[in-house]
Amino acid sequence: MRKNAENKKAPRSFSLRASLILALALMAAALLTVTGYYIFGVRDAARRQAEESFHSLTEASRGQLERVLERSMSAAQTAAYSVACQRFLLSGTPSQVIEAKSLAADVLDYIETLGEGFTDIVLLSYRGRKLSATNSYTDVVREAMAACGIADNLTFTQPVYSPVVEWEGRQYIVYLMPVYGNIDGYRYRQNRMLCGIVYDVAELQASLVPLSYAEGAAFLSGGGSVFAGTRALSEAEKNALPDVPEGEGALMIGGERYLTVRSVIEGPGWELFYLVPEWAAVAAIDQMRSLIVMLILLTVLLFLMVMVGILLGVRRDIGRLSEDISRLDTDSAPVRTPAVKELRPVSEVLNETMARLSAAVKEEKRLTQLNYEARLAQSRAEMLAYRAQINPHFLFNTLESVRSLAHRFHAAPVEQLVGGMCQMFRYSVYAPPMVHLEDELGQLGGYLAVMEVRFPGRFTVLEDIAPETLDWPVLPMLLQPLAENILSHAFRGRSGKLLVQAFIREGRLYVRIADNGRGIPEEKLEEILWKMKNTDDETASVGQMEPERDFGVPKGSIGLPNIYRRLKLTFGGHAHLNLRSKEGYYAVAELVIPRYGGDFGHLPDRFSFR
Repeated sequence: MRKNAENKKAPRSFSLRASLILALALMAAALLTVTGYYIFGVRDAARRQAEESFHSLTEASRGQLERVLERSMSAAQTAAYSVACQRFLLSGTPSQVIEAKSLAADVLDYIETLGEGFTDIVLLSYRGRKLSATNSYTDVVREAMAACGIADNLTFTQPVYSPVVEWEGRQYIVYLMPVYGNIDGYRYRQNRMLCGIVYDVAELQASLVPLSYAEGAAFLSGGGSVFAGTRALSEAEKNALPDVPEGEGALMIGGERYLTVRSVIEGPGWELFYLVPEWAAVAAIDQMRSLIVMLILLTVLLFLMVMVGILLGVRRDIGRLSEDISRLDTDSAPVRTPAVKELRPVSEVLNETMARLSAAVKEEKRLTQLNYEARLAQSRAEMLAYRAQINPHFLFNTLESVRSLAHRFHAAPVEQLVGGMCQMFRYSVYAPPMVHLEDELGQLGGYLAVMEVRFPGRFTVLEDIAPETLDWPVLPMLLQPLAENILSHAFRGRSGKLLVQAFIREGRLYVRIADNGRGIPEEKLEEILWKMKNTDDETASVGQMEPERDFGVPKGSIGLPNIYRRLKLTFGGHAHLNLRSKEGYYAVAELVIPRYGGDFGHLPDRFSFR
């Protein structure tokens, strides 16, 4: 009984795959139901939509035709009542007629350019003069006048549209409009001018909006006969025209139901007819419906494919997570990122935890290595100090005695040499771990004084020291090794200049020692830089005191690798030792030292060389 109770309390398990398949099946059934209803239940809606579309097209066609007639009539009135045209047609003064002729022609040319829907505009006057945009349709206008009963004196009161006029194998309709004079001296109660707007029946027919139904027809009727249409009418359609209702409607023609529109064009009084079989109008909607159904089915198919892809992706990601988690204790590779967004937090947490553990291990190793290097450097510095302090007072007293004798016997070179040596030895023995730049420059000056005695006239020292740099904390014994390499290599067999420069830029001290000597070949300079940054601590040990020349990598502790390592250990990545050179021209050694943030200990204000 207890076992049965426990089984009842346990949550029921379910399969993600089975759940998704069931959801897909239900969704597919719902979409198929909607699709079937759309296919078989919207016939009436399709018929209504077809009627609305048909009526919209016919209304647009009628509006376009009326706009064409209205714009052509406006253009004709503009031409007929222009001053230039009226002076040319009505004036009795030959000079005015000649003067106005070209202006009138320009007006008609302008009207023809901007006009729309008409073939020509012809102006006639009672004086027998005429104006035309093309000079080709005056006879058509006269034929239209005769058909409308307008005499040659042009006298009539109301505008009129002529019947269809046949001329040179084409059909035309002419809108005849009386024009009254409105210039000074030519005002009449009756019209003395006539304006004829010539319309080509074929162009009027083309102005009708073509229907999108293959069996549809649009045509114009005037005077009881059809004079323009988009296609020929069948006998049944011709016989049924009187029965077409006004406005929108429907009519049985030849056993088929037609959608019809019958409307009157404002102005000429023409009737505009539209006829289309109902099946043709509905067929166009059916094509649209079939396209929509195909799109729905395609959407269902794509949706099913996406859902199957999601299912397979979830299963794949879960399998990968299980595999990656099982090997975390033996492999340092990260957990792969799942494709499913909801599963990514799991992999991100695992990867972040492993990254923190790895970073902690690396940081511990780095601190251990730095501690070891610092202790090793301190031990070697102490060994060097022990060696340098063997009987220092005896050595200093002896050198001071020699300097005093040299001063007594006026041996200036000897005094300078011994004084420089005293200064160098005292600095090397008693200098603290951190000194001011001024102290280091004093040490460099003592060394250069000794070398000036050894090699008189070989070099000249130039200094460019910014005053604000003298208090900057630096490591001792940085500048002398650089100057020693220059004097040993740059001026071999020649004389030159040695520049010592110090300045502050962007919160860091820059110290440069440059020469205009032999320079360093490019290949050799690359080798020097590589060895300087990659020589290990054993290569630059204190026990090897034989420095190489030619700016090479020294084997002793005063060489370039030692300087580079001391800078990096003390100041970190913000300190640099840069070398630049051009063979045969110059060489530059540059120290970049940030402000020291550590404890100076008992560093005095200035180191005393006495």
